[in-house]
This record gives sequence, C-alpha cells and structure tokens, in this order.
Amino acid sequence: MNAPLRMSHAHHSAAAKLRNRLLEPLLHLGFALTGVGTVLLGCILPQLSAQWHLRDKDAGLLLLVQFATSASGALLVRRNLWRTLACGYALFGAGGIGIFLLQQRSLPVFAVYGLGLGLAMTSTNMLVGRHYPNRMGAALAILNFSWSAGAVACPLLAAQFMLHAASGSAFGLLGLLVIPFALLPVLADRHDFAAPMVPGPAPAGIKEAATIVYFALLAFLYVGMEASVGNWMSTYATRTTAWKFAGGSLALAVFWTALLLGRAMTPAMLGLLTERRLYRVSVIAAIAGISLLLAAHNPPVLLAGSALTGLALGPLFPLILSLFLGEIGGSRNAGWVFAVAGLGGAVLSWLTGTVSSGTGSLRIGLMVPGAAALLMMALITWRGTNQEGRTTGNQQEAVLQPTTTGKT
Repeated sequence: MNAPLRMSHAHHSAAAKLRNRLLEPLLHLGFALTGVGTVLLGCILPQLSAQWHLRDKDAGLLLLVQFATSASGALLVRRNLWRTLACGYALFGAGGIGIFLLQQRSLPVFAVYGLGLGLAMTSTNMLVGRHYPNRMGAALAILNFSWSAGAVACPLLAAQFMLHAASGSAFGLLGLLVIPFALLPVLADRHDFAAPMVPGPAPAGIKEAATIVYFALLAFLYVGMEASVGNWMSTYATRTTAWKFAGGSLALAVFWTALLLGRAMTPAMLGLLTERRLYRVSVIAAIAGISLLLAAHNPPVLLAGSALTGLALGPLFPLILSLFLGEIGGSRNAGWVFAVAGLGGAVLSWLTGTVSSGTGSLRIGLMVPGAAALLMMALITWRGTNQEGRTTGNQQEAVLQPTTTGKT
C-alpha cells in the first residue's frame, strides 16, 4: 500500500532536485542579461544619438528615464520575490521589443524597460541573499560577477551587431532573449514564495531609519558613479581620442572587464583588508581612475583610466549590499536602498549629460562621478569615526566575514 506513495515521493524529490539544479544557473544567466540591459543604452549611445539626432541632454533624458524607473521598480519588491521576479523579466523583455518597434518615439517605453530591470535585479539580489544567509557576501559577489560578465560582453557584442543592424534592433533582440526568464518561478519550490527575507535582527525606529539613509546614500553615489562612467565612456572615448565606434566600445569593454575582475577579487582582498579599509582603498583608487579619464588625450591614458576606475569600483557594491542586508535584518523597508541606488544611476547619468551640454565639454561632465567619489569617501570616513569603539562596528565586521571564511 505504501509502495506507490514512496515511489511518488521519490519522483517528486528527484524532480525537485532537478529544478533546484537548474534554477541557480538560470538565475545567474538572467542576472547577466540584466547586466547587458543596464549598460546597453550607454554602450550604443554614440550611434543612437546620431541616428535619432539626440543632443547630450536628450541622451541624458533617456538614461534618466531608464534608471529612475528602475529605481521605482526596486520599491515595488516586497515579500513575494518570485512574483516580482517574473513581472520584472516580462516588463524588461516587453520594453526592449517596444523600443525596437517605436524607435525615436520610444521614450515612454524606456520607462517600462527600466521598471522591469529594477524588479528583476532587486528580486534576484534579495532571493540569493536570503538563500545564503551564512555566506551572503560571497554569494552576492558571485551573483554580481554574473551581472558584470553581461556588462563586459555587451559592448563587444554590440560593436559587432551594429555592423549589421540599426541601434534599436539590439533592444528588440535582447527583449526576445529575456522574456523566457519570466518563467523562472516555475522551477522554485512553492514554500519559497512566502519565505521571509534575509534572517537576522531587524533594527527598529530611529536606528533603522538612520541605517537605511546611510546605506541609501552610499548606494546612490556608487551606482551613480558606475552608471555615469559606464554610460558615457563610449561617447567620451570617441570624442577624446577621435576613435570610431569600435574604439569607444573597446574602452567601455576595458572598464567592465576591470570591474568584473575587481568583483572576482573581492573575497581574496577581504582576506587581507577589513571592509572599512577596502572601502577606502577602492574609493581612493576610483578617484584616481576618474582623474586619469579627465586627463586623457590619447588612447593609452584613456584605457588606463578605464581599467583603474573599473577595478576600483568592482568590490564596492557587493560589500555595501552584504553589509546592508546583514545589518537591516528582515525590514520591509529594505527596498528603499535598492530604489535610491537606481536613482543614483538616473540622476548622475542625466546630470553628466546636462553639464556636458551646458559647458560644451563631456570632460567637464565627467567631473560629476568624480565629485560623487569624493562624497562617498566623506560618508565612509564620517560613519567610521562615529562607530569607533561601538558594538555596531563589531557586528558589521561579522556580517562581512563570510566572504572570506564561510562562517558567521
């Protein structure tokens, strides 16, 4: 009598194991495609601006819409992470196809595209952070490595694709590739749909608000720096060095490759440095890298600045995310940090284009991410000074420890 039940249970267990085995690599592959989707506009911006007759401030408006709606998407991510993941990929894909169909009239569709990106990226980050509470830092570093891999591949693939198709076609192709990932929740266990967010003690009241404000500002500045440099690098390279589109794509590929390498090296670097020191070293190196970009008048200096800036930015976001999720616990307000982070990409990318149009110099426009790096350094120094000798500082060290040891 029990044999059929045991066989049924065995088949169910085998199917569940197969689904789990497929789910994680597909989550990483989908996250890599969000990396492609995030940087695609900046990557093809020189050709898109020429084809659509855009000024720098017009191009900056497209970036503003994409990143602002991506930030709004992060706010919509609550407890049902799998549902928001599915909605995110569906909107992301539909937006890409819509941009291809509408071309110059696609400004409103960039809002759909960005909203889908925000939902998909935030849901994935929180799902992975929740699934690996004891080694959150390492898991998020690996996940964001996948995002960076997509960002690295994008300019190289786009340079080849643009030889055979119009710029808007790249969004259409990406949309078709992304839509199937809306079915990822089918592979998840049903009990995961209502599972709590990252476990841990949740701060309350003023402490929670202060924590959210601090990390939101830090994330705003970091994503703003990364987005501004990444979105305008290709355009800057073609103007500064008289390179054609392929040369600009090379500079952008160097930036994203260096960021990928920096992210991959994060666990090893945390074995040598505390998180506070790694923050400071990374931000100082980012300031130096952006300074090289501002001083560049020839390809070698430009490529060196691209490489140093990317390498310096690589460790920052996984550390910010791991530290925040570990400190904030199960708060329902965690989405604010992701939202404000995306808003940083929107505001600083737009501001870079606006300053460039106003001054007639994209070199001056790129001072915007440089100023953000300086402000980020000031915030880190301020909080480090305030937390000296406090218990909270020791708790933060413990949160980041899994990145190197796998223990809490």
